[in-house]
Amino acid sequence: MPDRGSLDALLLKALALGGALWLLYSSLSIVVDALIALMIAAAILPLAEAARARRIPRTVTVGVVYAVGIGGLVLLAALIVPVVAEQGQQLVQKAPAYRERALSLVESARRVTGRWGGPERIELPAIGLKEVGPVLQQLAQRSFAATRGIFTGTIAAVLVLFVAGYIVVDHRRLAEGLLAFVPPARRGETARVSAIVFERMGGYVRGQVAVSVCLALLLSIGLLVLGVETPILIGVTAGALNFVPFLGSTIALLLALLVALNQSLFAVVGVLALFGGVQLLEGKVLVPYLLGRKVALHPLAVLLALVIGAQIAGLIGAVVAVPILAGLNAIVQETYVKPMKRG
Repeated sequence: MPDRGSLDALLLKALALGGALWLLYSSLSIVVDALIALMIAAAILPLAEAARARRIPRTVTVGVVYAVGIGGLVLLAALIVPVVAEQGQQLVQKAPAYRERALSLVESARRVTGRWGGPERIELPAIGLKEVGPVLQQLAQRSFAATRGIFTGTIAAVLVLFVAGYIVVDHRRLAEGLLAFVPPARRGETARVSAIVFERMGGYVRGQVAVSVCLALLLSIGLLVLGVETPILIGVTAGALNFVPFLGSTIALLLALLVALNQSLFAVVGVLALFGGVQLLEGKVLVPYLLGRKVALHPLAVLLALVIGAQIAGLIGAVVAVPILAGLNAIVQETYVKPMKRG
C-alpha cells in the first residue's frame, strides 16, 4: 500500500498537470504562437546544421532563409495577388450563372432518369456571398481569435520569427536546459526521441511547402491549357489550402468543375482528368519523395486532427494540427511501438 508521501506527490503532480492544461487552454493564442515558432524552427534547423558544418554561422543561415522567404512572398504577392483578386471577382460575379447552368444540367439528367423512378425535382443550394459568407466569417473569426497575437501587427509577427530564429541559433543550450528537468537516467532517450520529433515536424513542413508549390503550378498550368476560366485563382487556392490535407484539392476541384460546367463538356472531362492525374502524381511521386514515407500518417488520424484543430483554432489550428500529429506519432512509435516489436 503506498505511503502518505507517495500519495501527496501523486496528487501534486496531478494538480500541476491540470494547472498546466488549464493555462494552455486559457492562453490559446500564446500556444498557437509557440507552435508556429516551433514549426518554423524545426523546418530551418537542418539547413542551419548543414551550413554550420561548412563554417557558416547559424545566425547567417536564419537571416538568409528569412530574407529569401519574406522576399519571395512579397514578390509572389505583387505578381499573383492582383490576378487572383481579379479572377476572384470574376468568379463571384458569374457564380449565379454557373449555378443555373449546373441546375439545368441536373434537371436534364432528372428527366432522363425520371423514367426509372428518379426524384421529381432536384434542387441545388444557392451559391454566392450571401450563402457562403456566414461559413467563411465563422471560420475567420475562430482563426482570428486563436491567432490574433500573430496577425494583428508587425511586432507580433517579428516576435514569432525571432523566437523561431533563437531556437535554431541556440537550440543546443535550450535542449540542455530542458533536459535538466528530466531524470538523469532518461535524458539520453529523451534527447534521442526529441530529435526525431523535431526532424519529423520540420520534414513535414518543408515537404508540405514543396508539395503545395508543385500543386499550384501544375493545376494553374493545366487549367490554363484546358482553357478553363480563372486558372490561377483555382491553382493558387489548391496550393495555399493544401497545408490542410483534403481541403485544398477538394475546394479547387469544386471551383474548377463549377466553372467548367459553364463552358463545355470537354472542359469538364479535362478538369476531372487533370485533377485525377495530379492526385495520382501527388500520392505516388510528390508525397513519397518530398515528404518521405517515414512521416506518413494514416488518413483517418489526419482527418481527426484537422477536425479537432479547426474546432479549437479555425484554419490555423487545422494547419498546425498535422505537423503536431506527426511529432506525436514519432513519440508513440519510438516510445511504445518499436520497443514492443523488439521485445
